Amino acid sequence: MNIAVLLGGISTERNVSIASGKAVGQALSERGHTISFIDPSLGHNCIIQANDLISVANETVAQEYLNLSPRVLLECVQSPAFDTIDIAFSLLHGKYGEDGIMQALLEARGVRYAGSKVMASALAMDKVRTKLILSAAGVQSPEWSVLYPQQFNDYERIEHIMNDLGGTIVIKPNTNGSSVGLSIVDNDIDHAIKAVQFASKYDSTILVERYIAGREVTVAILGDQAFPVIEIVPENGWYDYQNKYTKGNTQYFCPADLTNDERDFLQNLAVTAHRIVGCTAYSRIDFRLDEDGVPWCLEVNTIPGFTETSLVPMAAQSVGISYGELCEKIIALS
Repeated sequence: MNIAVLLGGISTERNVSIASGKAVGQALSERGHTISFIDPSLGHNCIIQANDLISVANETVAQEYLNLSPRVLLECVQSPAFDTIDIAFSLLHGKYGEDGIMQALLEARGVRYAGSKVMASALAMDKVRTKLILSAAGVQSPEWSVLYPQQFNDYERIEHIMNDLGGTIVIKPNTNGSSVGLSIVDNDIDHAIKAVQFASKYDSTILVERYIAGREVTVAILGDQAFPVIEIVPENGWYDYQNKYTKGNTQYFCPADLTNDERDFLQNLAVTAHRIVGCTAYSRIDFRLDEDGVPWCLEVNTIPGFTETSLVPMAAQSVGISYGELCEKIIALS
């Protein structure tokens, strides 16, 4: 097949996207497919050579990419790069890649693509609306509140939310990924105000959640089947951007040390979340287990990290599915 691997882009997760895209492109090339690497940040001249793909996942994205107009995405999709493509495999993480915009452009161009469609992509990227629909399906997520721009400096409003949620809280942009813009605040109003200002750099809607003390786990979905549960244990602090993308900073246990009932319940919840959001082919569902072992769903990832050491390939490997085989299965399911 002629496969376009979309990577890079203009979001704060550009560098992670390049790492994911390079790995997928190489694996599919080794399995006999013809690969075109496409970086939408380049607009009309969007095809890029593999040797020019340089990225360090844990480095901050250069501001020049974040300042680009979304119009470059339209120029990219309208370019001849897609004329002979059988299917696009998008590894564009974050805004303008994972949020339904690129999916909509590809559909308008008549290009088939791997993974979730427009509605599921847009919904999963919006954490508040995801929480609402998950709650309706019986998948509980941490209690939350929302802040809008006119409330970002409202001391009384923020203090009220802190008191209502109690103790430690999580403050994060509503539509960002990879923990970019996220802070954990321990009952400190001054820290909370600063955390809101920090998150507001990335979104005009801020989500404030009750922090769930306990274990962090994740469940990858392929088709309609859940892979083994993975437990995530950072060496220091919490699972922030640096701990996610710096080798050696985090330990992963696959399968996680759970009872059969705990495992089955988590996997069933993950499949329910995947279905209710409307995901296609694959996804990854993140949870926290509280001190009583009760699972709380944090978010649904429609384009999770996809290097050979990322969590979805790790879970697939644990049941005998190689990285290249996983990529082909996702294309087939799409």
